Amino acid sequence: AVVSTQSTGKLDKQRQTIGKLYLDNATLTWNGNAINGKAGISEFLEKLPISHTTVHSVAAQPVMDSSIVIVTTGTVRFASSTEQDFSQTFVLKKTDTKTMKVSFDCFRFLNKIESN
Repeated sequence: AVVSTQSTGKLDKQRQTIGKLYLDNATLTWNGNAINGKAGISEFLEKLPISHTTVHSVAAQPVMDSSIVIVTTGTVRFASSTEQDFSQTFVLKKTDTKTMKVSFDCFRFLNKIESN
């Protein structure tokens, strides 16, 4: 939950520091488009319009190699666009005894399904 809050807070208010959350060889998949490496990810995210993000749910689960997968859902509004639902999945990898960083990040806008 901390990394989810840190990531969305940095995306909304401190984009210039968001790269610190990623491993040097991390991959971001943004709506199906892959961006490789911390520098490329930082550059891509810094170019996004101003945003306001609200996280609605967070689920975390340990996986192999002392990693953790975190799935979040919420809403985001970029600049003057309408609010959109999103899902974001992070994989955190241990870098030393006290630090974990994002090795994989997948962000996807969600489409609402209307029921009859």
